[in-house]
Amino acid sequence: MTAVQQTLVSKEAACGNAGFWTRFAATLIDGVIIYIGVLAASRLGVRLGLYVPLEVTMFGAAALYSILALRWKGRTIGKLVCGVTVRRGSDGPIGLGRALLRETVGKLLSTIFLLLGFFWVAISRDKRAWHDYLAGTVVVCDARAASRSRRALATVLTAVALATGVYLYELVQTIRLVRSMAPPAGVTAAYLARPESTLVEVSRLGDAERSQVAEWLDEQGRGPIEYAVAKATEYPLVMFGEVHERHEALHFLNELIPAVYRQAGVRCVAMEVCLAEDNAAIERLVSSSDFDRELALEIARHQPFGLWGWKGYWDVFETVWQLNRSIPQNSEKLRVIGLDRRMDMPSVAMLGFEDNAARDCPPWEKLRIFRAIWTIPRALARDAFMAAQIEKEIIEKGQRGIAWVGRNHSIIGCPQPGPMGAWSRMGFMLRQRHGPMVFQIRLHDMDFSAAFIVKTYNGPGPMLAEFLESVMVMRNNEPVGFDVDESPLALVRDDGSFEFHLEPRLGFTDVAAGYVFLAPWRKLTTCEWLDGYISQRMFLNNKPFYQAFGRRAGREIHNAKDANELFIHMDDD
Repeated sequence: MTAVQQTLVSKEAACGNAGFWTRFAATLIDGVIIYIGVLAASRLGVRLGLYVPLEVTMFGAAALYSILALRWKGRTIGKLVCGVTVRRGSDGPIGLGRALLRETVGKLLSTIFLLLGFFWVAISRDKRAWHDYLAGTVVVCDARAASRSRRALATVLTAVALATGVYLYELVQTIRLVRSMAPPAGVTAAYLARPESTLVEVSRLGDAERSQVAEWLDEQGRGPIEYAVAKATEYPLVMFGEVHERHEALHFLNELIPAVYRQAGVRCVAMEVCLAEDNAAIERLVSSSDFDRELALEIARHQPFGLWGWKGYWDVFETVWQLNRSIPQNSEKLRVIGLDRRMDMPSVAMLGFEDNAARDCPPWEKLRIFRAIWTIPRALARDAFMAAQIEKEIIEKGQRGIAWVGRNHSIIGCPQPGPMGAWSRMGFMLRQRHGPMVFQIRLHDMDFSAAFIVKTYNGPGPMLAEFLESVMVMRNNEPVGFDVDESPLALVRDDGSFEFHLEPRLGFTDVAAGYVFLAPWRKLTTCEWLDGYISQRMFLNNKPFYQAFGRRAGREIHNAKDANELFIHMDDD
């Protein structure tokens, strides 16, 4: 026992009204008992095909458990262990009415003002919480249980210290990771030294400039596969930034993989949608004699968002497997590595931070904040974690690789502007740390803004992508890849897009080093859904998450089959 714990124990050992730490210990013991019971019920519910909302059930179970225990014996198991009893102010036993008032309205009142009602025990002279005042109760120590109370308090404080230590260790490791992947001191992005006068607003461009860009693309542009292979030959690491779920983009990726292996010497494909902890399983999958579809599906289901059933991503496994089977036995095989790590992203999504269907979940699901506390630091450090995986698996091994990630993760020319200031994404971290080894190719999309923050800006809307599409119409929408820095568009900016609006020194070349146009945005289609991707277990663990997407689409979602059907027919809606 530490000196601090001994001091706290000695203060609590005296008889009379129980103090804050003794009551805290009793509450924590009861909380663990209730959590174990509700968690077991939740697991049983999954087996029986039922969804049990963990957090709200815990609050309900805690109230019922406390009411019955206080009415019966005046103490819960936690209070029994800590040697304390709840009594009326006159030292009589607590009745059902007082127990009900204390454990429902009283504790709600103590909770809603930032838990001040509970901390009042440490402030008030008579060591009573707000719910004690409301119900006319006191929590008293049992002199005969003083030694047991001290042991319980010491044990609970030690357990709390250990749990807090584990969480703080994880938090410190996350902070260290982010700091270790930050750009080296003194290294700055080129756009910071650029005079704003050198930039041209896209709204000022007309037909003459469209014709100029179209002619330049006719002369300098190359087919998307040819262009990407050339860049993978020139740069050890090429990152492709996509807008998720586009069939044409994923078809391009699966066509590109054999080409960059044979023509550019690429030996590793890094995927945002896979977990780094699954790398050993992925290695077995792509190098085995027979393709294991069940293993591929299991790996796909580990994706942190629980929504990545788009078939084109997981076709990559089979594409690489077929390639590895086709090359001589003594040749170096192509690897696939995951960049992400395990997180409870459905719970984070249901808190409503992003503008998606999941924010429309029932209000009690906001209580998932208690489990999301463990995930949020990891989510905030995703870019640093993914950059570290690429360094470890590609750069430090001296291999050539390509990385397939979301568009904002891929940007190498600038940190991402935001309302709270610029923040480094994966691509920018790697470019600043490894310079000309790293290149980025952005796939065509209609918005150069991050979707989750663009709603805070009510500007005229992005125009640069529309200008690009008007140029492509002049070329009959022929697919093309090109270096932005060498194009007439390099120093064009778009104040209608959020990032450009926040940082007036940005040009097109800062958000896209290379660009690939496959088809007009409205011609791009959603990728085919992997039927059966959402398992019944996945569905029952996050039922409100999937049902929210169903409500937005006007569909009733009752089980995993309905959830999969929703995404299979998403384009139909």
